[in-house]
Amino acid sequence: MWEGLEDGRPLQPQEGELLLRLLFHIRMFQPTELEEWKQPPPDWNAVSPDSRAWRGKLLEIEGTATKWTQVPVPQELTERLGLEHYYSCRVVTDQDAEYLVYARDIPRAWKTMRQLREKTVIRGLFLKLAETHPRPVPTLVTARPGWFPNNLLGRLGMDCSLFDDVALETSPQRFVAPQAPSESGEEPLSDPLEKYRLTGKDRECFYQLLAAVDRAEPGQLLREAQAELARLGQSTFSVVPLFNDPAHQQGKLFALYGTARRIEKVSVEDADIRKRFGIDHYYTIYLFTDDSQNYPIVFCVRYLPHGVLPGEGPGYAVNLAVAGFFMKTWAFRPQAALSPNTPRNAWQLAPLLIGREAVRLATEASARRVGTVTTILTSVVVVVVVLIGIIVWWFNRQDKKREREIRQRLFSESSQTECSSSDPGSSNVPTNDGNAD
Repeated sequence: MWEGLEDGRPLQPQEGELLLRLLFHIRMFQPTELEEWKQPPPDWNAVSPDSRAWRGKLLEIEGTATKWTQVPVPQELTERLGLEHYYSCRVVTDQDAEYLVYARDIPRAWKTMRQLREKTVIRGLFLKLAETHPRPVPTLVTARPGWFPNNLLGRLGMDCSLFDDVALETSPQRFVAPQAPSESGEEPLSDPLEKYRLTGKDRECFYQLLAAVDRAEPGQLLREAQAELARLGQSTFSVVPLFNDPAHQQGKLFALYGTARRIEKVSVEDADIRKRFGIDHYYTIYLFTDDSQNYPIVFCVRYLPHGVLPGEGPGYAVNLAVAGFFMKTWAFRPQAALSPNTPRNAWQLAPLLIGREAVRLATEASARRVGTVTTILTSVVVVVVVLIGIIVWWFNRQDKKREREIRQRLFSESSQTECSSSDPGSSNVPTNDGNAD
């Protein structure tokens, strides 16, 4: 299989079919297998110019993707392998080693970037050395490069290329019914619920998100979300985009405040998830906010606040703040107590977000959000200021009225005094009364 490969030369036409066969089969490797088989790369300067001992080994490298090129597949091989094209990428490691990576696909976001400099992790089969002078350039074959963008999720170790595997649908409806079998009893060809369930395709994204948020510090997601609100000049996050525009919210951080009317503990039985991520359970929170119009937003979190236990039912209500990253629109079996108007046999649709923990709100007497409380307090302050202004105006008006009255009184008294001074009968001029000295 590997005998026809030649080191020190770019990929030759006779080597192309082997490359395509590897690209076709490498997608079948499971994440658990990749985790178990991976090994660090050797010192290629010591390996060059003969790399035969390393061919076919699964290597893991970290570096920066700097360039990608789409390569078409010959028509006759396209029909046989079902592959129309593949990608050639250049990756430079922190040790300044350069790799040539062939991939079935690349992260969707890379295809829209005018200049590529993105952190990546490659788990790929070593093929050969494309160059040996002036330095060796190893060639790897992978299904898709991992992508760790320079944002909070990337810094938490989340491979954001996994979002490409998650189906995103915008539905104006809040309930979806499964397709009923035909009259002949045949199963439907497509299930309208399939894209809203957690499937094998988005399983890896779901659990990697849970593992990523667990690497955050307690309270970090909520603080980051509040900082983003401050930067945007807003007081709260709206849930409307989560329902009406999910395609543009994927991977974004939201902090929501509301009442949890149902909390479930979900045990994780999959041995590979327990082994790789150390996740044996998580909690599902059905949160109702002031603006969700009595439809829940669903959070999956690793931890609950102290004293909060899973529960449900008419008397169950816990006021919580939860921060998490939006993943997809999810379908779940509604309960009559929470969704009394659910159509028969229908599943309810809700935004699904992944967070680290929920925080119990200090005020338990109401289900107001913190942003709503802030708005009310601000309104009270405005009303108080207006009242003070009215009172000050009224007192100023009364003072001016008194001043006018005083001035009028003084003017009246002054006028009367002047009139008395001009009366002849009351003159003080000396007169001759006939008693001369």
